[in-house]
Amino acid sequence: MTSRNSFWARSLENHKRRIWVWIVAVMVQLLVYVGVLTVYLSRIKYYNAEGMYRNLEEFRAALIQAAQDALGFQDSLFFSVIILGCIIGKQGFSYLNDRRKVDLYHSVPVSRKRRFYVIYVNGIIIYLTATLFSLVVSTVVAAAQGAVTGRVLAVIGIAFVWNLLFFLVVYHTMILAVMLTGNSFVALCAFGVLAVYEFILYSCIATFKYMFFERESRNFVSYVPKLSALHDYSSKVYQIKWMETPREMAQAVLPYLGKWFILAVILLIVAYVCYYKRKSEAAGKAIAFGKLKAIIKIMVVIEVSMIVGSIVRDAAYENDMLMLAGMMLGGIICCAVMEVIYEFDLKCMFRHWVSSGVAVLGVLAVFCIFKFDLLGYDSYIPEVDQVKDVLIEPDVDYESYWDEEFQYISNAEFLMEHMHLTAVEDIITLARKDQQESYETMGDPRRVKVVYRLKSGRDVERAFWIDFDNPANEELLNHIIGSKEYREGRYQITQDETSYDNVQTITYSNGSVACILPLEDAQKLRNAYLKDLEQMDFSMLRNHFACGTLTFNFQNYMSAEYPIYDNYTNMLSYLKEQNVYYPVQLNAEDVASITVTNYHNEVYEDGEITIDAPYNQAAYNLYRGAAAERVDPVYEDVTVTETFYEQEQIAEILKHIYPAYLPYNWHNSEEFDSNYDVTIEFKKDSDYPYDRTQYYFNYKIFAGQVPEFVVEATALE
Repeated sequence: MTSRNSFWARSLENHKRRIWVWIVAVMVQLLVYVGVLTVYLSRIKYYNAEGMYRNLEEFRAALIQAAQDALGFQDSLFFSVIILGCIIGKQGFSYLNDRRKVDLYHSVPVSRKRRFYVIYVNGIIIYLTATLFSLVVSTVVAAAQGAVTGRVLAVIGIAFVWNLLFFLVVYHTMILAVMLTGNSFVALCAFGVLAVYEFILYSCIATFKYMFFERESRNFVSYVPKLSALHDYSSKVYQIKWMETPREMAQAVLPYLGKWFILAVILLIVAYVCYYKRKSEAAGKAIAFGKLKAIIKIMVVIEVSMIVGSIVRDAAYENDMLMLAGMMLGGIICCAVMEVIYEFDLKCMFRHWVSSGVAVLGVLAVFCIFKFDLLGYDSYIPEVDQVKDVLIEPDVDYESYWDEEFQYISNAEFLMEHMHLTAVEDIITLARKDQQESYETMGDPRRVKVVYRLKSGRDVERAFWIDFDNPANEELLNHIIGSKEYREGRYQITQDETSYDNVQTITYSNGSVACILPLEDAQKLRNAYLKDLEQMDFSMLRNHFACGTLTFNFQNYMSAEYPIYDNYTNMLSYLKEQNVYYPVQLNAEDVASITVTNYHNEVYEDGEITIDAPYNQAAYNLYRGAAAERVDPVYEDVTVTETFYEQEQIAEILKHIYPAYLPYNWHNSEEFDSNYDVTIEFKKDSDYPYDRTQYYFNYKIFAGQVPEFVVEATALE
């Protein structure tokens, strides 16, 4: 009797009852590993037969990479692990959903503790055996093709541990879902709620912030679920897959393995406690613990109502009242549906009004929190003495960043590491001004993103508007933009010296010329630019237009383009020494023709347009809150284009234009006339070194400087 009740005897007996789970697990893993490997290797062989690879070394390297991709961090493993975790966890404890099976199992002289661990351990054995068997078969197949190396084996091992820990989280989540419920369908629903609730909640909160909070920003400080293993896996596996070395992969997965292990242990403990406290009468019921019904209903109703509200608001042209109505109606319907699921009876949909009322009030509270900023998110500005340093990014500059291996990194990565501004009081003063001023009254509003690094260790990201036209802001912005901290945090050229020893090409342009500069002068050019950059501040950027650009091209198609201003004396001296400096203003003798396009925006602004029948009248009335008829305009083509060939006219136009290619983001867009576009064609026999790869060059014309003959020639008849 003792031997028959031993752990291994009970384990063997349990395995016999789970034959179909064994078959499914082995077939799924063979399909995912062996099947995908076969497809990948066959594809490489096909490419080789087509002559894609130049030699045997390239062909073998492709086979090795294919084996690593198929047996390592493979995308489809995400789904196979979830499927197996759900099936193994659900089937193992499915007897708890049947009253007769529960009575039968409990009549057997085996402790509940042993029964739990027999089923639990057997589930892990099924997964491990199916996975390891498939990996061994796959590795043998790959080795027969010469596609296995020490690197491949290392990646397989790292990925195996990664998937094992992810399986444990899914497996334990499914076991907990079974313990909390007494019905198979409800158990699957509970697993879905446990698995994705946090992820969906974070998405809903982020959506509501975007809809209601003007100063919301998520560019630098990540706002992602903290506990969701599904989010961790799906968001990181592709990034890890393309890392260069197994060491990098191991370093990347280690934090997640630690978090998943702790999460799996907590889930297992909670599942076991629920199993131990669960009564036999819970079999067949929707929820095994009656006190959880109200809590689960309220949580689900609030999340569902947020999803419905975001959909309704988008469909109703951002009408908040319709959004609230949709949230309330969605919450009420969700309450009714959950009551039906709880009792498996349509007549019960209107039961338990207390919990339903609390859920609906919770929905209303969520709407009010975001609509009226009750928690002070949008109005938050820290005190100066609370902030250690600040990151600020005006929405004007655009630059690419890369690491030591010339791999692209985001601006968020670079700025978070390098920008630490101590001009905290100036930035907070500008942030407070935004709350005191109206966006509509600003002459040139610019949105800036900031990260307050608090002394408490927390990073808080917000966005606010700065009026670049307001003279009162100029001194503050000069102190911020003109600081060494800003330059070193914003421009990679100040931090990166070694990259300029690996420059492939250097070009200078004034918007139309394309001059190649000597590669051996890369460091000299960098030093000259750094000296000129020291005089950069807001006033300089605002009052000077760039007279050219300096572009460094590196490996992996990386490039850095820096503007040159007329007060950058070191850069201009170098260009003049090389005899490659060309002013922005062109000579009429080099230009064959100038084409001016007038878009006549004043026609649309004055409403002189033809109209068609009304469209979506009801939705428009709701959006505008009025019953006035809406008509959607059908715009006529009022664009007028004229080409000028006479030298005098060309010379006059050249005095008033600026290359569209050169940066002017720090300037007010109203400094240019938005009605006009200018296109220049150079003479084919001109000695002017314009870029021969282009035929036409685009320019903009300054506002208030359009020659009268251009106005007349492009006027509407």
